[in-house]
Amino acid sequence: MSQTRPPAQPPEHEDGRAGGRPPVVGHPLPPPGGPPPDDGGRPAELPPPVARAAPHLSRPGVRLVAVPVAVTLGLLAVAALGTGLVGRFRAAESPEARAFTSLLEFDLWSALVGASIALYVAVAYAMAYAVRRRWRLPVDRPAPRAVAVLAAGAVLLMGAVFGVLRFFTPSGTVPVPLDGLAWRIPLLLVLGMLAASPGAVGLWDVQVRLLRLSRRLPTEPGVLAPVGALRELDRAWRDAVRFLTGGSLIISTAVVDAGALRNALLAHGVSEKTFPASSVLLYGAFFSVMFALVFLPVVVLWRSVAGRLVEVTVRIPEADELTGEWMERRARLVAFLRLDVSLPKVLAPAFGILAPLATGVVSLFLPGSR
Repeated sequence: MSQTRPPAQPPEHEDGRAGGRPPVVGHPLPPPGGPPPDDGGRPAELPPPVARAAPHLSRPGVRLVAVPVAVTLGLLAVAALGTGLVGRFRAAESPEARAFTSLLEFDLWSALVGASIALYVAVAYAMAYAVRRRWRLPVDRPAPRAVAVLAAGAVLLMGAVFGVLRFFTPSGTVPVPLDGLAWRIPLLLVLGMLAASPGAVGLWDVQVRLLRLSRRLPTEPGVLAPVGALRELDRAWRDAVRFLTGGSLIISTAVVDAGALRNALLAHGVSEKTFPASSVLLYGAFFSVMFALVFLPVVVLWRSVAGRLVEVTVRIPEADELTGEWMERRARLVAFLRLDVSLPKVLAPAFGILAPLATGVVSLFLPGSR
């Protein structure tokens, strides 16, 4: 008499597994408590496929931990190099220059110059990385000739800024008793403009993408908006604010450096009429205006495209067809796109860096402010 297996128990296979499931191919997932310890009592390393699929389960290694440490130490090295090269290298060869460089205020200015150069490097890297992220897909990457046009535009913008500054503030306008001044200040200015160039390129790229999205939005009634339009708009706004923040940091740093130089000159005995405080504020205002010429067209275009997307997605019905659901949908979309908030409030986090500068410039033209 043949034996029968109870119906509740599935037949076993030769490998001891119950049921007809195929064997697991590859590495099994680790248990909930993490990978089991090896013979030495240490957690075993995750297999490569599991580590890639669940990176939060793997511990950071020495190379990963060393990255932020190397970045900080590298920026400190750049700051020290900038302080020594721009601030002090062959700066005190004449007796008057030696007296000027012996001041504590000069030490502060030279240290700020080095810190500014390190900040320029950090901001330039962050904005260049943001541009690279925007171009990570071939469909998002401009053609080689278009990239050349963007690079040429950045060079022309830098040349225009440098030319205007040299025209209105020729060398010798402010008597700074520092040897090698003819190349120190222009070098610092060029470094700042080079750091801001990726931000200008990124803002132009955002504007190009917005123009392309504007052409894709339908104009006929009943046609839906293109897929991913809202996501692209949100990404464009976040990138634009990121580039704006980087430019604001560079401008603020330049103003602080100019103020520190003025403070050192006043301590050296230069009269306040020779280097008034208004010169520092107008210096920063000039850079703010030049950067606004790049940023404001992007903001205006973005709000225009966002408004069109709202009209296409949640079209205005007839008066007798207005419902609470329609009003709620439209209000949600408007709030997400920040169209219900005034532009100064939306840009407050980035423009807040320049708020003291803007207040000081406006006060120069008010009655009784001088």
